[in-house]
Amino acid sequence: MLESVMFINKISYIILALTFGSLMLNPAVSSGSDSVGDYDLDEILVNVEGANSRLKTMEAEIKYSRVITLLDSEEVSVGFLQFKKPKLINVNFFPPRNEINVIDGSYLWIYHIEERQVEKYEMSGDDSPQGVDIFELGYDYTAEKVKTNYEVTLLDVVSTEEETLFHLELIPRATFDSEYDRTLLWIKEGLWLPVQYQLFESDGEIINTIHLTHIEINTEISDDEFVLNLSDDVDIIEPFK
Repeated sequence: MLESVMFINKISYIILALTFGSLMLNPAVSSGSDSVGDYDLDEILVNVEGANSRLKTMEAEIKYSRVITLLDSEEVSVGFLQFKKPKLINVNFFPPRNEINVIDGSYLWIYHIEERQVEKYEMSGDDSPQGVDIFELGYDYTAEKVKTNYEVTLLDVVSTEEETLFHLELIPRATFDSEYDRTLLWIKEGLWLPVQYQLFESDGEIINTIHLTHIEINTEISDDEFVLNLSDDVDIIEPFK
């Protein structure tokens, strides 16, 4: 039963953990440096670091897909995301998923609206759900740790009339135990933050894609947005307790 719950909600952990997990990349991590177009990898990462230092809040529309190639299956969820530093996140998934995911700084709450049920997980300690630990990449990891754990390469520059995206690849080093074999980021010029992620599991057989659109930076967001107001008939469960 627990394994089933973990599989169903893995999408939640990935989104909450990684939507902002790579914003704090430091120029020191550029071990696989390339130069493509007008910027080299170091310059891109300097701009990302600067944009992240100015980032206080973010609101965006979010689309998440999970493809399992062997089963020829794809699961897609869309919703609205709010983020506030240091560790406040609210993702409201629209129907048919109809689910609210909140990180309040201490706990991850997954509210299944139709079922009137909430799953609650601590964000630290032995009972953290699988995948949440990578949330630390953006907050607790030092630049030295990132450099030690990943090789970062600028793969390509994608330009259209609307935007220019810098395509980065993060590969875990052999000495680093990661559940993801490979991570791809698309950094938007001017915004200098990731607008799309791809995370590869099981030697590429499972592909998770996160796409952010209509991004608004440093809007006024109340802390109340990151508190679930639950009625008495909602059941709260803690799967690891």
